[in-house]
Amino acid sequence: MTSTGVVRVRRKLVKNPYLDTYKKMSERELTAWKWVFERSLAMKPSREKLLRLRAIEQALRTIETSRQPRAA
Repeated sequence: MTSTGVVRVRRKLVKNPYLDTYKKMSERELTAWKWVFERSLAMKPSREKLLRLRAIEQALRTIETSRQPRAA
């Protein structure tokens, strides 16, 4: 297994405590928060910011997939 594979598995095993918070937000709010955390991570990285950014990205992906019509 490659290092990227290990990271992917680890991401799935680690529970993200911020996921529930961001699932309730609208796409506009999520996009704004994503911008904030990307800039904040660039200035001073931390685990909390990274987890929050991952939760935001996952919530945005969920919105995108729910918008796309399912192929029959």
